[in-house]
Amino acid sequence: MHGMAALIPAAGFSSRMGRLKPLLPLGDCSVLARSVRLFRRAGIADIVVITGHRADEVGREAEACGARVVHNPDFEQGMFGSFRAGVAALRPDCTAFFALPADIPLVRPSTVAALRADFAGHGAAVTYPAFLGERGHPPLIRADVVSDILAHDGTGGLRTVLEAREPEAREVAVADMGTMLDMDRPEHYERAQAMADAGYPQPDECRALWNMREPNPALREHCAAVAGLALAMAEALNERRAANGHAGPGLLDTGLVLGAALTHDIAKGGRRHAQAGADFLESHGFPRAARIVADHADLTLAPDQPLGEREIVFLADKLVRGSGRVELESRYAAKMEQYGHDPDARAAIQARLERARTVNEQFTIEAVRNPALLDAHDFDLF
Repeated sequence: MHGMAALIPAAGFSSRMGRLKPLLPLGDCSVLARSVRLFRRAGIADIVVITGHRADEVGREAEACGARVVHNPDFEQGMFGSFRAGVAALRPDCTAFFALPADIPLVRPSTVAALRADFAGHGAAVTYPAFLGERGHPPLIRADVVSDILAHDGTGGLRTVLEAREPEAREVAVADMGTMLDMDRPEHYERAQAMADAGYPQPDECRALWNMREPNPALREHCAAVAGLALAMAEALNERRAANGHAGPGLLDTGLVLGAALTHDIAKGGRRHAQAGADFLESHGFPRAARIVADHADLTLAPDQPLGEREIVFLADKLVRGSGRVELESRYAAKMEQYGHDPDARAAIQARLERARTVNEQFTIEAVRNPALLDAHDFDLF
């Protein structure tokens, strides 16, 4: 976007990690490249990486990603010096800039887009992403704050400068745990590796997504009940598949099952709610969950098709009415009583029941368990 920039300090020693954080692999690229790519894809043309420790290596990686490089010779004094070096190098036409340390690599493009859109409408001095009410990274900082940063003596870091602009600050709610997760230690890196490009929301992100919708406690309770059963079903199926070794289908991603189940009815009440919910998840950076939500109302299982996460969420939804269990026959009998006077509707309901039976029977055969008898997990979406 014209006039916007991004500053990525990558100057630290990485002492607690024990390895140089910006150059660690994460997904299909380095940690640093991931942050540069985030802003590049958001249309931010001027991306500035501030180097310090092992500047040559970090600088080469930054330039290979298409970023500008600015060196902070005083990097040993802390991150604020890197921000000062970065803002001093901003171009004259800069209207606002993002500030994202290189060791916070899991921010989603949807978060950058939300901050950018809010700034376009309000032009706040500082626009923060807020995850479940807690501020995270990257703040979007208006260009006139640059003079405050350059004049500050460093006490309290960038936070102190931004706090002075609190009356002019805004928050934008996001469903993005990545705004809160840094990568200081090896265990944090392992977490980042597990979460990078997962494509589905974590439970707290599901809560944040629900908070963006109109309040509907009954729908939340239903989704929580479906998720509890779906997770139990996925675990039962995985147990059997693990016992069979590599002879059959692979293990299900239980995180994907959980994230999709917790949000499957997030657009319920509107037209074509399954696709609307899928579009909502896609817009927030959860494409794998979106594909499952799009199909949760009805699907067809081919004769030679193994059960996947999609089928588990579909079947769990059919075995839960409200927040309680229901047999397949009872669920569809209620539909038949309501709409069965219409021959076309009656035929459609019967066909849906048969498709659900097929999935139910396949699960019972493969898992050697009746899904209706499984003990479900408990979840709270409030």
